[in-house]
Amino acid sequence: MFRQRTLDKVLNDYLYDVLKCVRCGFCNSVCPTSNISLSYRDSRTSRGRIVLLQAKHSSVLNLSIESNAIQELMDLCFGCRRCLEVCPAGVRIPQLIWRVKSSGPLRLNKFFYTYYGTFEKLGAMIPTLSNLLVKSNFGRTLLEQILDIDRNAPFPSFYGDSLEKYIKKHSSSNGDRGRLALFIDVFTNYHDVELGIRTVNLLQRLGYRVEAPPQMEAGTLALEFGALKRAVKIARFNIDSMYEFIKNDGKVITISPAAYVALKIDYPELLGDEKSRIVAENTIDIVDILLNEYDDGRIRFKGPVENAVYHHSCFTKAARLTTSVKRLLELAGYKLTEFEECCGIAGIWGLIKKHHEASREIGNKLFTKIEHAQMPVFSQSETCRLQLKHYTNSRIMHPLEGVMDRILL
Repeated sequence: MFRQRTLDKVLNDYLYDVLKCVRCGFCNSVCPTSNISLSYRDSRTSRGRIVLLQAKHSSVLNLSIESNAIQELMDLCFGCRRCLEVCPAGVRIPQLIWRVKSSGPLRLNKFFYTYYGTFEKLGAMIPTLSNLLVKSNFGRTLLEQILDIDRNAPFPSFYGDSLEKYIKKHSSSNGDRGRLALFIDVFTNYHDVELGIRTVNLLQRLGYRVEAPPQMEAGTLALEFGALKRAVKIARFNIDSMYEFIKNDGKVITISPAAYVALKIDYPELLGDEKSRIVAENTIDIVDILLNEYDDGRIRFKGPVENAVYHHSCFTKAARLTTSVKRLLELAGYKLTEFEECCGIAGIWGLIKKHHEASREIGNKLFTKIEHAQMPVFSQSETCRLQLKHYTNSRIMHPLEGVMDRILL
């Protein structure tokens, strides 16, 4: 009975999600780690992980949830959320697995990823040294030994100045179209800064005042590593800051699907309060802003018809932005071929040494299709683009990169 109460305490209301699983296996059909060679033993499938928790609740399984055996199986879920779209019982699989992970041991790499926003900020302060570290053999060995990042995995370069600093330096008091708070997250803030700068400049040309209120990272990794207290702290800070901005007649915008999912889905579920609901209702992705501008006749597009691949990244699907992204690209003149396979990187998951080969196996089908297509590829996810650039020779872009040069104001 002690172990059962322990599971109850860890899962709280999410225990009901474990119990209502009907074991249909629909989640297995879309789970990236349930369809590779390592999946067909033990409980290494999405359904298997839930069945294991059902056995634990029924005292059939005599293992503590803190055990390495259970924690290693849970670690195969990297929170892509594809299962949420197909589960007939509505089981919140990623969310309950985060809670099981929260009982795991606090290792050094878990601590680092939990506070990744702080370490990213430090890395951006010394970009030359940081880039030497992530590109050199010595630095790669160090990262592998300390943080368990595979030495052969792709890793982004630091830009230097953050996008947040750029916005504060170039923010204009003008903006008769309204005030927009950009919720940036770390990749755009410290690595893909040029995309962020171009986006800010475009919005300013459209008549918006773009600002960067105080903010932390989105907290996605804190959730994925089961650091729920840290995730709640991050959510609370970001929601409070964005709520104050919205109170003063502002809207919140995102470029990153991970940032969008955090504000629209994760924070309201973590906090369950009125503030998070209001922030979610007043958050819009840049793609939908541009579509609104087009529908209102403020922008149009020029450029030849061009064939391109559109990659359905997991978080774009979770954010329900896929239709908007496709429409924007098609308006800009792209004739799209769509690929829905997962690239396998899953944020930081595919960079970690023990997952690196599985990550590549997950993505192999997609890599092959992209190579055969011989077209430019659009993917909204930052880390998907990182992975696809590493494993293919195609031109990989954020949809905004293919659209901005074709906009006529």
